Amino acid sequence: MKAVVKLMDNMNLEIDESDDLKTLLKALVFANPRRKCDVCGAFVKPRVKGNKDSEGNIYVNNYCECGARSKLGSYKDKTGFFWRDFELYVPTK
Repeated sequence: MKAVVKLMDNMNLEIDESDDLKTLLKALVFANPRRKCDVCGAFVKPRVKGNKDSEGNIYVNNYCECGARSKLGSYKDKTGFFWRDFELYVPTK
């Protein structure tokens, strides 16, 4: 099954899995990042960004205007993805 997900105003994501349920699950998760910030309570327009560290790990985050981020997590058994709560990083001195 193939699904095309519209992310924000200028990005489309095409998902093609042999299992229809996996395709649907991925499409639903990617198309619906968390909309309400758990830190400031604002409703968030999706601002999804990603990065890759020196070890090859890939991180996908949705950012709020207050600086908080909601990380895209994956299940340990690699069966799917989910959006974590918004958190604000405060460095300790």
